[in-house]
Amino acid sequence: FPSHDRGKPISIGYGYPNGSVKVRLLDKKAFHSVGDIGKAGLYGKDKFPAGSARYITITEGEHDAIALYEVLKAPVVSVQSAATASRDCAIDRAYLNSFERIYLAFDADEPGRDAAGKVVKLFDYNKIYSVRFISPRKDAGDYVANGELEVLKKLWWNSKKYLPDTIVS
Repeated sequence: FPSHDRGKPISIGYGYPNGSVKVRLLDKKAFHSVGDIGKAGLYGKDKFPAGSARYITITEGEHDAIALYEVLKAPVVSVQSAATASRDCAIDRAYLNSFERIYLAFDADEPGRDAAGKVVKLFDYNKIYSVRFISPRKDAGDYVANGELEVLKKLWWNSKKYLPDTIVS
């Protein structure tokens, strides 16, 4: 992708299995796409064959998927955003169901929680686990950027079965 005249990249492209590309500008949080991104499904699914492991983790954002993969060395895929999470997972529902457990590692903010609530409705609740990020970190990328790889790994391993926020024990 294009780079600034001083050799500093100005954008990064995330390629999807259907050939579409989501492009993020690095100087501001802006995105655009090339190709039919609306039918792309999950980022990274082409890297992990269906059922190739017991678990798969879904993040909210391609950068977070890459960051979490670096920590776990296990299948991690991403939805394009909180707004498209349900659609992206529905496109690849059979693929996700080929794994014994599905871990949701969406951002620790309102859109992330809302997206998780919609995604879990696509699956058997018994196979959904929730990775809970602790403030001030809101996603896997924040932990990696701050050198907290072991903390992130422990959060993942301590994940609990998904329980809607509206249920009080």
